[in-house]
Amino acid sequence: MSTFEYLFNPRSIAVIGASPEANRPGAQTIRALQDNGFKGGVYPVNPKYGEVAGLRCYAAIKDVPKPCDIAVIALPAALVPQTVDECGAYGVRFVVVVGGGFREMGKEGEEREVQMLAAARKHGVRIVGPNCLGLVNVHTRAYAAFGSLARPPVLQPGPVSVVIQSGGFGNSLVVRCAAAGVGFRQVVASGSESDLTTPELVEAMIDDPGTKLILMYMEGMNDGRRFVAAAERALAAGKPIVVWKAGNTEQGVKAAASHTANMTGSYDIYRAAFRQCGVVEVHEMEEAIDCIQCLLAFGDRPAGDDVAIMGGSGGSAVVFSDAADQYGIRLAELSPPTHTILKKVLPGTASLENPIDYAAGFITDANTPRFREAVDAVLADPAVHQLGVLFATTTGEHARNGATVLAEAVQKHKKPIFTFLSVPRETTGGGMDILEKAAIPILPSPTRVVKAMKVLSDYQRARTRVNVTVQTEAPAVKKYPSGTLSEHESKEILKTWGIAVTTDRLLPATALYAGDAEGTSFPVALKVVSRDIPHKSEIGGVRLNIRNDTELAVAVREMLERVQRAAPKAKLDGLLVSEMITDGIETIVGVVNDSVFGPVVAFGLGGIFAETLKDVTYRLAPFGLETAHEMIAELRASPILSGVRGKPAGDIPALAQTLVAVSGLAWQLRDSLEEMDINPLLVRPVGVIAADALLRFR
Repeated sequence: MSTFEYLFNPRSIAVIGASPEANRPGAQTIRALQDNGFKGGVYPVNPKYGEVAGLRCYAAIKDVPKPCDIAVIALPAALVPQTVDECGAYGVRFVVVVGGGFREMGKEGEEREVQMLAAARKHGVRIVGPNCLGLVNVHTRAYAAFGSLARPPVLQPGPVSVVIQSGGFGNSLVVRCAAAGVGFRQVVASGSESDLTTPELVEAMIDDPGTKLILMYMEGMNDGRRFVAAAERALAAGKPIVVWKAGNTEQGVKAAASHTANMTGSYDIYRAAFRQCGVVEVHEMEEAIDCIQCLLAFGDRPAGDDVAIMGGSGGSAVVFSDAADQYGIRLAELSPPTHTILKKVLPGTASLENPIDYAAGFITDANTPRFREAVDAVLADPAVHQLGVLFATTTGEHARNGATVLAEAVQKHKKPIFTFLSVPRETTGGGMDILEKAAIPILPSPTRVVKAMKVLSDYQRARTRVNVTVQTEAPAVKKYPSGTLSEHESKEILKTWGIAVTTDRLLPATALYAGDAEGTSFPVALKVVSRDIPHKSEIGGVRLNIRNDTELAVAVREMLERVQRAAPKAKLDGLLVSEMITDGIETIVGVVNDSVFGPVVAFGLGGIFAETLKDVTYRLAPFGLETAHEMIAELRASPILSGVRGKPAGDIPALAQTLVAVSGLAWQLRDSLEEMDINPLLVRPVGVIAADALLRFR
């Protein structure tokens, strides 16, 4: 039996704080249970009343007949800790605390929450809330809930389970999806999550056999790695997770030493985590509905980015093609045998190239066999991963015939099929009913067809990665000094992890004399070395393109003077003479150790691309080569790495290997590494090399 069996499928529910006053939370819970036909026991608890809503009302939880699986506590916050203790002593394993008055109220509330949790831990009780609407099992009509979650409209049973961190808006999302025909299983409004958290609820829903898809409204969480692990398990189980993440505004510039930390906001990391573990992110209610429909219909079918489009509206095909370019969907090149069949069965006025225009009015009763043959030929083409049929304003027998053919084809070919149909249901001659019965999504625009196809292909691509184990080989890890290391110290650490660095020579922080630079291969860069000066260039601590020993001696003297004026208290470890690399493309690679997700690797092109244009991509460490190549390809400026305007291409395989090495370093040192910056990492025609680096340890 699942740990959460009786939370999701309670045999009985006690309502502590039951009231005959209709607007009270306890009254709303009892009314929802009665009105919706819950078959289990309902036990009002309140010493003030002998009866509530026609039910016997008990003076205390200990007087309630066993078993009692859930207690909804609708009491003032001051009474909650003692009530939780009483519930635990009586054998109640789950409580739903609907009211507030805890850590959001300051020190007194924090102390009250500690007391509540201590009482729960004492007896092994799990808490949903506080500050929550509760939960509903739609199939059994078990309402341990109040407010909008306990009011009409009544949700219809289905395979979608829900975790919402905002009761009001989250339930608005649920209601809107329900109005579009989505059926639900479990709905949990988790509130402040003092005990049961989003990752744990997701884990429980993955284990629930009746849950086929998980919908979430999320504002944040404390244990990002646990959520990622749960999402990867959902991916492996073929249970898609669709998330609306809110609270994504910039947090402002961090007080950090590295460029990476300054460029990284919390939402960047959430997005990276979602992308990495196959979570589908949405930003609008209609987008959520489309994703739910397409993933429930085709989440278990192979789907790629190469698609075919058929329709009788040329304008619809143009709109689709524009959106396809934007979202990375490709129009498949049809094979010669497919063209042969299309030429035989479609009208002479038809366009046989993809998008296929079969001409308006074609799908008559007489032409239905020909349409069927055309659809079969396209779906049988190995180059076609998905099919979109743009019915547009098709009505009557044409809509019905087209829908019938697609309903047969989706079973026969096992490839995803999407439709665009913009007319009212009653004008389609039953066509919409046929499509819905066959679970073929009906979308109101060609652009939304493109987006649905992209969601499906990205999800299936993520599923192919889910069982890939990332191996990170580490050198002997030693304890590094806390604080920000100098460039020289940082590069020495990078070298031990197999990351190439420039050839450097550390000189004393003193004037240079004849012969001191003997053996130096010019041109070189000169940089001040000090843990107290993380941003060397800001105080004149960097000089580039020094061409000979005379220039070097002058540069040393001038730099020491500038540094003394700008940072007189800085302790200097010396001056670093570094080889100049002139054939590399500047990139930046960094690590931040996020409080929610742990070590995260950031990658972008250097200079304005990284900081001004924010052309940066992120992944959680550790990761493998496939993920590293995805990061590189995601940059808007990635074509620069492939060579433009006659310039040579960078060594992308070597760059990917370096990203993997950085991710391994970040993961192995996660308990001590605060942040890291390799800026620039120069991508050369052969190989990559770190020209500057900064590491900071806790």
